[in-house]
Amino acid sequence: MKKVIFIVFFLCCFTFCFSQNEAANWYFGFGAGIQFNQNNTAVASVSNGQLNTNEGCASISSANGKLLFYTDGITVYNRNHAIMQNGTGLYGDASSTQSAIIVPKPDDPNIFYIFTVDVQFQNETVHHGFNYSVVDMSLAGGLGAVTSDKNIKLLDLSAEKISAVLKDCITKSIWVVTLASEDGTESTFNTFHAFEVNTLGVSNTSVKSVFNLDITDQRGYLKLSPDGTKLAVVGETINP
Repeated sequence: MKKVIFIVFFLCCFTFCFSQNEAANWYFGFGAGIQFNQNNTAVASVSNGQLNTNEGCASISSANGKLLFYTDGITVYNRNHAIMQNGTGLYGDASSTQSAIIVPKPDDPNIFYIFTVDVQFQNETVHHGFNYSVVDMSLAGGLGAVTSDKNIKLLDLSAEKISAVLKDCITKSIWVVTLASEDGTESTFNTFHAFEVNTLGVSNTSVKSVFNLDITDQRGYLKLSPDGTKLAVVGETINP
């Protein structure tokens, strides 16, 4: 019998040590957006966004709260709200719940990684799985560009769920987590895959947490707590 499940498990206790202004600008939906001031004491709506997406999206700003770029997981827009150089054809999807997440490379202010998860309906004939693309903000006169390192595959299949958390404040490494099968090729999911982003780049080998559950609903959200101590996900399972 299928049932809705709620999973929470504990990670090592981490300390969040980055500023919050990287999340000062949010762009989402159909041209919608909001902007927080640097003290996070006020918020204003903005209408200059170019997204046209039903679901997942991601934005990133500088440490002082200036917009850098945003994406729906398919197209990347720079701070001028124009399509970023080489910024089309990423392997997210407008109907993927958490289509994209943006992660900075530790100790490199110019390099960012866009991780994408595509839509996983059973009748889809092509699945792109879990991938990442590299953005270099030193290119295109400081507006940034997606490099030739684009749509680099990490898993053949994954759920429409993705989250990230700081590993520690010494190395500044980051865990990027998604839900998939143990080998990343099956459409029934029982494993959380954590990929490390560090000063060398993105590890292509995940740290796996396998559970005695078979989750069949690829949709929904995966969320890590800001301090990295908890992870929650909602889905359906075919075994209680």
